[in-house]
Amino acid sequence: MEIRSVLAATVLLFSTGNLRADSIDNAYRSMMGTMLYTLNNYTLHSGNYHIDGKGNSGDVDLKNITIPGTYFFGDLFEDFRPYVQGAVGYSHYEQDHADFGTTSGDIDTKGLYIKAGGGVSYTFQETFTLMGGASALYLGSDGDYGRIGAFNPKADAYFNTHHDDWLYDLYASAGWHPKFQGYKPYLILTAHYLTLDYDPSELSDEHGWSGDLRLGFFTHELARWWDMPVKAEVYVNANALDHDLGELTGFDTALSGGTTFYWKVGSKLPWYWLKELDLTFTLKGTVSNTDMSGYNIGFGMSLVKF
Repeated sequence: MEIRSVLAATVLLFSTGNLRADSIDNAYRSMMGTMLYTLNNYTLHSGNYHIDGKGNSGDVDLKNITIPGTYFFGDLFEDFRPYVQGAVGYSHYEQDHADFGTTSGDIDTKGLYIKAGGGVSYTFQETFTLMGGASALYLGSDGDYGRIGAFNPKADAYFNTHHDDWLYDLYASAGWHPKFQGYKPYLILTAHYLTLDYDPSELSDEHGWSGDLRLGFFTHELARWWDMPVKAEVYVNANALDHDLGELTGFDTALSGGTTFYWKVGSKLPWYWLKELDLTFTLKGTVSNTDMSGYNIGFGMSLVKF
């Protein structure tokens, strides 16, 4: 069983591609696509983002809060283990003076989302793991559009009403998890096929591929605080998006590196089901092939039980 909950204070800064000033359709795709993609992505699903506006449009502020969880069941047919996963959260997208050419306005969209899915994990030779699964993410959002220029019915319909948008994720991953003198290095490669289903019927679905590569290791016990062990995870994470998703989000590669410290406070708790509880502290930096850069400072908790 694995449950991870993260409530992070995160700041990331990056630039996005310029939308055509006369394209309200593109503006909605970019807004909703950026919200859906970041909420679905393990690296970006929690945080505060500032996106540099292009042309005459103002900058974008995006805030995401996510609480994810994964539950692994017992072995099925020897080395196969089914699992379920899910997440709930909140997203808030703001842009002052979004310029559409014939009109402009202030965009303020807030939404709640839920994500559910599952799959199967297969371990062989004790150190290799294959995983495959699927998930669906639903985002219900409400917009508050402050018109600055001339009235445009499409802008009002896209940014001043309720919408129900979806993201579907089919994924597969391969992992290597050896042990070496108390350290636990790992290498995980994951491929995603994403479908973004927009609420406005006149907008066609978006399809695209993305990949994640994560390399890192867990240390042995580094210290004991109040007789409770402290360990650390050091990692590098790379994200790559295909051309269509890159055009949507404004970047097609991103590289993150960081450290997470785990303090096993559960070892002193009287409840058996909390014996593996860790309090965590994360430091992470991010760069990309465009202008994305920033850092992440995150506090959270982790409960892992097999």
